Amino acid sequence: MRKVIQQQPLVERISLLKGELHADAKSSSRLGEPDEETDVEVDVWLREHYLLLTYRMLVRSLILVRCCRSAHEYSLQGRKLYPQDPELEQLQRVISAYAVAKSDDEEESGPNSWLDHGMVRREVYPWNDYEPDRLNELPQLNVLMEKVAPQLEVKVVDLPELTGLANAQSNADSDPAISTQLGVFAKQDLQPNDIVLDETSMLTANNKLQDALCDACSADLPDLGGDDATGITACPDCEVVFCSETCLEAAMESYHPALCGMDVEAIAKDVPPAQAADSLYALLLLRALAMAETQECHPLELSEVKYIWGDFHSLPLAQHWQSPQLETSDSGAVDRHQANMPRTLPFSFEHNVRLPFHMLEKMDIDIFASQMYDVWVFNTLYAKFRGTASARLSGLGGRPIRGPEVSAVHSMWCLANHHCDPNVSWDWGGSIKFKVLDWRPEWVSARDGVEPVRRTPGIKKGDEILNHYCDIRLPVHERREWMVGALGGNCMCERCRFEE
Repeated sequence: MRKVIQQQPLVERISLLKGELHADAKSSSRLGEPDEETDVEVDVWLREHYLLLTYRMLVRSLILVRCCRSAHEYSLQGRKLYPQDPELEQLQRVISAYAVAKSDDEEESGPNSWLDHGMVRREVYPWNDYEPDRLNELPQLNVLMEKVAPQLEVKVVDLPELTGLANAQSNADSDPAISTQLGVFAKQDLQPNDIVLDETSMLTANNKLQDALCDACSADLPDLGGDDATGITACPDCEVVFCSETCLEAAMESYHPALCGMDVEAIAKDVPPAQAADSLYALLLLRALAMAETQECHPLELSEVKYIWGDFHSLPLAQHWQSPQLETSDSGAVDRHQANMPRTLPFSFEHNVRLPFHMLEKMDIDIFASQMYDVWVFNTLYAKFRGTASARLSGLGGRPIRGPEVSAVHSMWCLANHHCDPNVSWDWGGSIKFKVLDWRPEWVSARDGVEPVRRTPGIKKGDEILNHYCDIRLPVHERREWMVGALGGNCMCERCRFEE
């Protein structure tokens, strides 16, 4: 920063310092008492020159990702500091016009009711050197698979391309583009009700502050008065509880030292049901950051996330990206900068920017010095989590209906691709298991004269293991609505194409 300032015209540098000193003579709150390490001129330039640019860029960017409420809040902050700035004033008008145009409730159109969640691209950033060549690392993947599912193996498979674009709606007579990915296959015949995978993960989260859950595997803890409670143990340096000595040891090796005594227990906990999913993804991010810090590796190099595909788009930016536009209309012309670019990753300033940095600060990590943590890392992890993390309600009964409370990422489990006619079911409670289904759903076409289809239970050698991410009893349009965020586009499985 000092070198950048030294390249500026001397007249401008002197003028800025004189203005600051003149203001400081009237109010000592401007500069305050700088410590020995503070460069006064750098401090002045940051606040008087770059701070205004930062507010402009932040507000503009938040509008472009539809975070209207956050854009409004930071616009107000900026205008308090720079009340005469015409660009911030113009941006405030854009926020109001766009928020009202997108509001579902014409009567309640105040800032508190404005949109504050948008969508961004699932993207392998050009500087992301951590994504493995998954298709050429099958031996390493199958070593991991052998540990949790000896009867299964990982292979390369061709899947329909899910772009997430509005014009990607398929019809039964069109062939979708193909994306080469990974899948899980049977190495031998498997019978109904066989357990074919049993996997435990330390990448777990729960969003209830007082639930009786193991901090490591998120299994329900037994009643303290019962015989099964003898295995319960706690960290000797804090109050965190584990279901067994095995989980305590695994936690100490993988993540807990980075969080022990760091006052992170209340982060994203006990949220309203509508925010439950976002809070779980944020807590999975916290666990991943703690794992990276404990294991002294980059978050994207963790074995739990390294081989997960985040449904990243494959479109070349040079051909599809357009420069940002902030024009507003009822049709949403503010989105022109994303023309022909799929946006399927949920984004909010709170969960994608502010909260992750708050977590790192709680862990005593210098967010400006560390090379391992940045917003693009958070976005990449979220892209991997959304669509692969499993979720459930915790086991304590007697409470009203609420959102998901426990979540986890199981790196081998999530390699099995989704299908709305799955051949396995899954159950998670401490470890996650695949069980071969003893029934299959009926396919019902919307077209007249087409006979229903129902497949036979059981899995033959060489068949693909088909998982499911939604309630397969729902009609096709509801299933697709549920899964568009997880899959990165409309489900294009055989059943959905048959029933559409």
